[in-house]
Amino acid sequence: MRASRASLLASTLVLVGSAGAQSPKDSTPPLPPDRWLGADKVKHLFMAGVTTATAFSGGRLAGLDRRPALGVGISVGALVSVGKEVRDRRVTGRFSVRDLAADALGITVYSALLARTTR
Repeated sequence: MRASRASLLASTLVLVGSAGAQSPKDSTPPLPPDRWLGADKVKHLFMAGVTTATAFSGGRLAGLDRRPALGVGISVGALVSVGKEVRDRRVTGRFSVRDLAADALGITVYSALLARTTR
């Protein structure tokens, strides 16, 4: 008898939960397509690069040698990029690997430029 009550309760909870998930009142607009090329990806590239360069400069101002400062810049750039995507996932429901790829390209390009500067 107890097993049937438990299974009935579980079935009811599943039905109620799934009905709430498919509510017609959920009128959030669909997300735009996540394209590989576009203004959004260019923004990601530049912002990740600028974040990397800023953190690198901060490390140099704090007295770090070039190599450790570059490590700080790359780390901060990567953390901010992943943090932005985690935030996007919470707010919009989309975690974009394509945005992260653009971020990684920006971090790489700016790091290569920073590694070749003399001061």
